[in-house]
Amino acid sequence: MDYKDIIGGMKQNNFERVYLFYGKEYYLIENSIKMLKSGLNESMLDFNFDVIDGKEVQLDQLLSSIETFPFMDERKVVIVKDFELFNGNKKNFTDADEKYFIERLDNIPDTTVLAFIVYGDIDKRKSIYKKVNKVGTVCECKKLDGMDLFKWVKREFSRLDVNAENATIAYFIEQLGYRDKNSDMTLTDVKNEIFKMGSYAGSGSTLTNEIVDKLSPRKVENNVFRMIDNIGMKNASVAMKIFKDMVFDGEPVLRIMSLISRQFRIILNVKDMQKENMKIKEIATTLGVQEFVVKNAAKQGTNFSDDKLTEIMNYILESEYRIKNGLIGDEAAIEILIGKYCK
Repeated sequence: MDYKDIIGGMKQNNFERVYLFYGKEYYLIENSIKMLKSGLNESMLDFNFDVIDGKEVQLDQLLSSIETFPFMDERKVVIVKDFELFNGNKKNFTDADEKYFIERLDNIPDTTVLAFIVYGDIDKRKSIYKKVNKVGTVCECKKLDGMDLFKWVKREFSRLDVNAENATIAYFIEQLGYRDKNSDMTLTDVKNEIFKMGSYAGSGSTLTNEIVDKLSPRKVENNVFRMIDNIGMKNASVAMKIFKDMVFDGEPVLRIMSLISRQFRIILNVKDMQKENMKIKEIATTLGVQEFVVKNAAKQGTNFSDDKLTEIMNYILESEYRIKNGLIGDEAAIEILIGKYCK
């Protein structure tokens, strides 16, 4: 079931008897626990809200918690974190214990809400997963996307009393790279960035693209992009200034070199795929990047011939080898690259 629908049901005081929340988006998992807890009488939480370590719990302890009636409330909530049976581990459960417990899931008391929490992936072949999927509600907590992400970001800025126009929010999301296929960024990371930028802007103020550029973790990537733009347009002095500013700001030179290599590789791949009449969306999916990255790379590619791009990539590979072997300084390697390909 969709996460948004599950949370919406909880807000309407509609709770299933069994849940499984799993995935890598820990913020959503923790929020689901918070929602389950919010449906209880706050003064009786000590009696009606149990959090159990699923790696250590034994069958009798687990059943006791599930089958105990709530005290001065209509329900109790039992949270079982990282239950070993979902990944095939059986430190505290025999095969007979597992079979018995799975059968008991058909008869969870109406007064109990049982929620299994797994931080990460699960093995869907396991009997317990199949049973929970049959008798309860399973939700994979994965990255937000589209309007769900947009609305969430806007709401988080509003909580800080920071006005963020729709275009600026879209720009903020793009700059973070949260949606990139290979990104490890989570909503917790995004929330930290929102807090950082909101604090910088100040309560009652407006978020701007300039603030995003200044504070974005992608600032160095944007600077590398601008530097390559200027190399393509033969603006050696501007490209060199961008590089020197990055070094002055403390960016590791080898990381800058790595990002330069990555961007030129994307440009070369985009040009090759365009020759095969692949569409922007298809190229983005193949490369595992956002569509705007492909569009920008295609634009940059018009300033470099195929031969020149191949030559640049060979120079970068050679430079990386020479840097590792102490044959050239890292800063000098990039300075030579700028000077050589701005001619």
